[in-house]
Amino acid sequence: MSPRKIRLNVNGIVNEITVSEDTLLLDALREHLGLTGAKRGCGKGECGACTVLIDDSPVMSCIYPAIKAEGRSVVTIEGIGDDEKVLHPLQRQFVEKGAVQCGFCTPGLILSSKALLDRNARPNELEIRTAISGNLCRCTGYTKVVEAIGAAAGELRGEAASSKRREPASGAIGRSLTRIDSLGKVTGKAVFTDDMTLPRMLFAGVLRSPHPSARIVSIDRAAALSHPGIRAVLTAEDIPGSNRFGIIVKDQPYLAVDRVRFVGEAIAVVAAETKELVQEGLDKIRVSYEALPAVFDPWEAMKADAPKVHEGGNIQHHRKIRKGNIEEGLARADIVIEKTFSSQTVEHAYIEPEAALAHMDQGQMVVYCCSQAPHYYRNEIAAMLAFPISKVRIIRLATGGGFGGKIELSAQPYAALCSYITGKPVKYVFTREESVFTSTKRHAFDMHYKFGATNDGRLTAAHVTIVSNGGAYASYGPAVLTRSATMAIGPYECPNVHVDAYEVYTNYPIGGAMRGFGAPQMSPCHEAIIDEIGRRCGLSPIEVRRRNMLRPGSSTTTDQILEHGVGALETLERTSERAWRSSGKEEI
Repeated sequence: MSPRKIRLNVNGIVNEITVSEDTLLLDALREHLGLTGAKRGCGKGECGACTVLIDDSPVMSCIYPAIKAEGRSVVTIEGIGDDEKVLHPLQRQFVEKGAVQCGFCTPGLILSSKALLDRNARPNELEIRTAISGNLCRCTGYTKVVEAIGAAAGELRGEAASSKRREPASGAIGRSLTRIDSLGKVTGKAVFTDDMTLPRMLFAGVLRSPHPSARIVSIDRAAALSHPGIRAVLTAEDIPGSNRFGIIVKDQPYLAVDRVRFVGEAIAVVAAETKELVQEGLDKIRVSYEALPAVFDPWEAMKADAPKVHEGGNIQHHRKIRKGNIEEGLARADIVIEKTFSSQTVEHAYIEPEAALAHMDQGQMVVYCCSQAPHYYRNEIAAMLAFPISKVRIIRLATGGGFGGKIELSAQPYAALCSYITGKPVKYVFTREESVFTSTKRHAFDMHYKFGATNDGRLTAAHVTIVSNGGAYASYGPAVLTRSATMAIGPYECPNVHVDAYEVYTNYPIGGAMRGFGAPQMSPCHEAIIDEIGRRCGLSPIEVRRRNMLRPGSSTTTDQILEHGVGALETLERTSERAWRSSGKEEI
């Protein structure tokens, strides 16, 4: 499409820029005007991170054509208050009420809220929640966001601020503290990876497998290499050092060599002068595959005749716990409850997609990125490039949500490899689709439970089998499985425990770290059975837990004797007393 000049009135300043008819307003703001406060989260108008105001109404700028904004008033987060002295009440209250966490969604939330308060000086909670319903936030839970918007409305009406929180007379414990990074996040000045640019910067993208299991017969990159503007098309043979990574087991290649094991596995990486050229280069790579049998169910994968995901077999890890004598414990039981549970795969869905910007600086590889594990990245990238570790530097920028998913390597090694080969800075930002189908997930578990208890509700035995769908590569799976095994019966004491936990390779998406690290899958299982024991024994849910709860002197599933810092029973008593007082019942 032929370019054309348009005049955009942004934050009260008229700018003349040249765009094509399909240029989106978000790109015009970020790439032409350097206003990076509006974020690219999904690219589909769903998450709200890109929200700006057009003629005082919130608009998703990632799907709004730039040419439609000509002759209209556009306001971004940079236009409503850009430093501590001239903050908008919304920005100030977001800081004071603790409504800022990762900060990636914060500008969009503030602008949607501003549109509400400009037309409604006294919104109720439902109106506030409705106004921000198009702005997704994975960190705050929205409670403090709603409080901040309500407080800002009061400030705009001239009302004195009030706080329900009782601050201690002295000392730091119990005192509400302001995040030191919140000011940059409410003004749009916080720098996330995709906000950065460097001179002569190239862009990268990865060609990924459409097959869950296949042999790579050939890779033809000639057409891509000859395409103007494409600076590198790299495969496994171009990696100067190790082509294997993994935090626990180094079983995953950066770029596949002879076969692929899940949909989305990386095969080749392209570096080009523009993002559009990257996609053209990827489209020109020709890969010939021979489809292989795939296995997705971990129970099937454990069978002797199942397709082998890895040559060593599909049982990646087996964690055993044996305490006491399980047969004797079950024989002593008056009540035996046996149940089977399943948990699902869970996507992290952080609003900021994975991103990295790498460049060589006087012989040192410098990688800017969103990260939860910069030291791990440093070790792996050094090994990939055959560099001493002192020649790799990881700089963690503001990270727009992680929840465990950004512990794993993603865009960083590919940006670093392309920068090393081309000698130029290289940025690689995942699309939302790429993030969803390549990122690690919370493991899906199948769990079989058998608990024994006496008639007075006390546990005598716990027999647990856990089968985890680990996906194609190990990632943090063995550590997650260990946590699951040790937390199989939760905060309860049992003299006889038998746990078998299996992490199984399949051609499924890779299971990795996520909040709770293996414990959340177990909680619905042991809590449901404890409730059932209470019902069979005529005990309240509180009393049956009180009789089994770990306390000082208790022995855990791994036979550790607890001495200090055992707060489970105290927590139970305090919460049950509060619930009893509010319920009016005789017994909880």
